[in-house]
Amino acid sequence: MGLAPFWRGNDCGVDEHPPSRLRTSWRRPAHLGRATHGPLVVIERNPISGDAVIVAPGRAARPNEFRQMSDRCPFCPGNESDTPPEIWRDGDPWQIRVFPNKYPATEDHEVIVEGSDHARGFDQIAADVAARAVNAWIDRYRAMSRSSRYVCVFKNHGVLAGATILHPHSQILGVPFIPSRIAKEAEAFTSRCALCELRDEKIDATQNYRWIAPRGSMMAYEQWIVPVHHTNEMREGLELASLLQRAARAMLAISDSFNWMFINFPQQPAAHWYVQLFPRLTMHAGFELGTGSAINTVDPRTAAQRFGGSRP
Repeated sequence: MGLAPFWRGNDCGVDEHPPSRLRTSWRRPAHLGRATHGPLVVIERNPISGDAVIVAPGRAARPNEFRQMSDRCPFCPGNESDTPPEIWRDGDPWQIRVFPNKYPATEDHEVIVEGSDHARGFDQIAADVAARAVNAWIDRYRAMSRSSRYVCVFKNHGVLAGATILHPHSQILGVPFIPSRIAKEAEAFTSRCALCELRDEKIDATQNYRWIAPRGSMMAYEQWIVPVHHTNEMREGLELASLLQRAARAMLAISDSFNWMFINFPQQPAAHWYVQLFPRLTMHAGFELGTGSAINTVDPRTAAQRFGGSRP
């Protein structure tokens, strides 16, 4: 297969004018593993905004357990041959397993299976397994960052959140550009730290993390988990896993679907990373899609009060 150069953009890392087409047919380092299924992924540019758009037709072929009700789960122990060869595992027998996504959105696209038990979601798995999952996210984030301009760690739980496999899992996806949202948010850290100055509605806090319901949030019952100490480096820790489990339980009391994503700023060393979380209650409709603005039907103070009652 012919190799196209891996596009890196300007030195500052913010893609103000990305090329109109990027092809991810570059050869990945062997230690990263690689996605080998599906047609070539192409990244186009919106002709007005210049925002990058990933065109990945192979994603349409994904099986959907919610619709097909298959008896065979590709993520369960004993079915390892149903997935691409694994990149990383933790435990013997395994508790955490990582492999390339069989239906990738980009060539840097991996699945992290969170526990061997099909029926136990992230909110129910043992605390040490949740901590191992966090460590796997961070380990794979660091590895993928060697070849991708931006790496997103995210979790889709439930139909409304975009999940197609029931077995608890998360994903990590690398792209050869800085997403427009990330480039815009990075500007908040040029002269000060917007997150360090936040005094928004607190749900709870640990020694190293704050769990808050931010004012001006885009989604109903949106929460952020923010490191107490200013840092742009994602760190391992049982604390973060514990807060994520509690947040998952709180969201599942409202909806059977939720998302979370790790927001980081590789192009801005002075930035402050955080986790964004929200249950899926409504779909964005014409106004939201047409303007990029949001209508939030839940006051963040109400969200903080409700989730604050979810303490063990």
